[in-house]
Amino acid sequence: MEQLLQGKIAVITGASRGIGKGIAMKFAQEGAVTVLVGRRLFALREVQSEIQAAGGKASCIAADVTIDSQVTDLAGAVIKEYGRIDILINNAGISKEMPLLEMPVEIFDEIMTANLRSVMLVTKAFLPAMVRQKYGNIINIGSGAALRGLPGSTAYSVSKAGVVCLTQALGDEVRPLGIRVNVICPGPVDTELFQKSAKREYILKAGGDVFRTETVANGALFLASDLSKGMNSQILTLRGFNRW
Repeated sequence: MEQLLQGKIAVITGASRGIGKGIAMKFAQEGAVTVLVGRRLFALREVQSEIQAAGGKASCIAADVTIDSQVTDLAGAVIKEYGRIDILINNAGISKEMPLLEMPVEIFDEIMTANLRSVMLVTKAFLPAMVRQKYGNIINIGSGAALRGLPGSTAYSVSKAGVVCLTQALGDEVRPLGIRVNVICPGPVDTELFQKSAKREYILKAGGDVFRTETVANGALFLASDLSKGMNSQILTLRGFNRW
């Protein structure tokens, strides 16, 4: 059976754990050459080893996607090595739970930089190559909190809502150039960050759905493949029975 992403070059930020790792593993299973991006090279190497042990292809690039120069170097390294980029997954981000009344402005800015500005930086760095190719597929990872703000996570909710708006506006801008941009907005996902979340017990007691990373990875696979060829500027929601 033909693999859905055979030979595609896929760059995945925040690939060392959680959703990013799940997407990288899934894409490699479907034949993509995965470029794993994150700040911790040793953690990326572990994911790379898992992918290669399963017969997949992966490389690693250590980069902080909030730093302009490192993002520029990242894009340059990928294009130099592979000559193109087919799929970009903007997944890297942070979450800090704190009522806005108690949140220092510096923390608010940190969340905006990590969750929204980084998506803009990485996208802008790779867009010129996609324009030259007349092809590209950008998939951003948002959140259910982007669609209905989550109390205690105001900054996070706003940052992810920004990612949704960026997706919709940019998708319309680059559609004539052969580039697609979509966003996935999942509810709670069983990651290391969720296990540490103050809202974990509340969500579980309320009977809310908690998704596996594989569920999000399957959504990303759909958007990355030709199965979703007609989709652009769209929100793929994976919220189950959750309010966010």
